[in-house]
Amino acid sequence: MTTTPPSSLPHAAPVPLPAPAHAPVVPVPVERRAVAPDVARGLALLGIAIANAVVHLSGGVVGLGMRPVDSSGLDRAVDGVVSLLIDRRTMPMFALLYGYGIGVVVRRRAAAWVPWPACRADLLRRAAVLVAFGAVHLVLLFEGDILGAYGLAGLVAVLFVRASDRTLLVTTALLLAVSGLLGGALGGAVVLKDVFEMGALTVPSVESPLFAMGLRAMSGFVGAPLGAVIALPLVLLGLWAARREILERPADHVRLLRRTAVVGLTVSVLGAVPFATAVARLRDPSVLDAFGSAMLHELTGAAGGVAFAALVGWAVAARGTTLATLGPVGRALRAVGTRSLTCYLLQSVLFVLPLAPWAGGLGVHLGSAQVVAWAVGVWLVTVAVAVTLEAAGRRGPAESLYRRLVYRRTPAGGVTQPPA
Repeated sequence: MTTTPPSSLPHAAPVPLPAPAHAPVVPVPVERRAVAPDVARGLALLGIAIANAVVHLSGGVVGLGMRPVDSSGLDRAVDGVVSLLIDRRTMPMFALLYGYGIGVVVRRRAAAWVPWPACRADLLRRAAVLVAFGAVHLVLLFEGDILGAYGLAGLVAVLFVRASDRTLLVTTALLLAVSGLLGGALGGAVVLKDVFEMGALTVPSVESPLFAMGLRAMSGFVGAPLGAVIALPLVLLGLWAARREILERPADHVRLLRRTAVVGLTVSVLGAVPFATAVARLRDPSVLDAFGSAMLHELTGAAGGVAFAALVGWAVAARGTTLATLGPVGRALRAVGTRSLTCYLLQSVLFVLPLAPWAGGLGVHLGSAQVVAWAVGVWLVTVAVAVTLEAAGRRGPAESLYRRLVYRRTPAGGVTQPPA
């Protein structure tokens, strides 16, 4: 006699009935993957490219939001729109989807009767390898890396895999408040230069590759843990959503998805207005106003990230979209989403090598509008690469390397267990 593996609470205490030995957990075939999570990842990467664009400007005086002060009216308009709709909104979406992926892994292991210690070890290896990817990415290319932060958040999230729904949601709410205060404090810190009469804040133009590498390495010791604290509540919320298969079976959750999308986007836009108008220099906020606006921007950004993911799920459910009925745009987004690690790293290559002062140096001469246009172009290149790989039936190279590193061990019998 056997039992059904737990679903509402993966890897809960075992029932006192004999269970079958677990079979190897094989990867989900591409044609059977859920549509909404992958499409959402592809869309999130466009937002991440745009949000990261300003980081690649250098050599000028910056103000709130690290936006150039000496800019044209078009640049200020672009800065305002990006702050209103994208900054601190698409990265929370990506963190949510990362947590959702953890939940899917846990659920599939539970369904295959994988013992909890083995599942936990699998999750820890996955997160640790992601931290390693992030460290290499940060040192070699980009100080704004999110992989290390998400990997650290994933290590902590393992502690909550078997927590109750109530514990997950309460912890998420408490951590959202902490991350909002922390992220807001970082976002508004630039105004302290006026308080301490420090003069103009200039982004340094570092032309030495080795010196730039050293600066990035030092920044990672602070940036990655802070990023993990900010990402963790969204990761835990994604874990909760995966328990209910909200994005895998969106037709069963249309009402929740619709309400989340509408309310979340409304909260996100309204909460971003004070900060976005200050970034666009439509008003000159006081120090207290700048910090308050930045914290509100950070907090409501979490609502925006969740809302964007819900909007994709709602659209998939409303149209009854399946892989067979997915249009060309949806297929392209899905191709990017299934190769999100490769596409994210490729973004850095296409940004850094041409724009960084220690490489091509073009970022010194660009404005906000130009670098955002560059970001869209970078994303389109990654779409072309992902679609080409999809047509060839190949994974992204970063995904292949990630899986080899995670599943490098060979169990008894000499056959490597395929990754899920």
